[in-house]
Amino acid sequence: MDLKEKTVASLKKYDSGDEFPRLPAALPQASVLIPLLLRDGQLRLLLSVRSIHLKQHAGEVCFPGGKAESGDRDQVHTALRETEEEIGLPPDRVQVICKLFPILKGSYDAISIFPFSLKCYKLLVHKDDL
Repeated sequence: MDLKEKTVASLKKYDSGDEFPRLPAALPQASVLIPLLLRDGQLRLLLSVRSIHLKQHAGEVCFPGGKAESGDRDQVHTALRETEEEIGLPPDRVQVICKLFPILKGSYDAISIFPFSLKCYKLLVHKDDL
């Protein structure tokens, strides 16, 4: 088993499935992707630094993702849409591995987390988001 297969198998052990389909509707919903890349035989993690000019979370190191919109089909769709908006990564270049247990950020955001691996792709930076 190669490194990618081992990583996928390991992460799938933590898949929450539909155990937490949505946290209380009163909480704003958000989803992020954990970008895992296999480069030069090593597993790498992609993080972004938010622009210092943003109103919220300025200058923070983060995973790509963000708040759900009314047209989002589900949490995976939210994470993929936001990731494409932020770093230009099209959803068809992403392999979602699993859904991790959601977390509460402060007392106001419910965040769903999705590890994924990238197929070979050159990432784009959108200056308004990052």
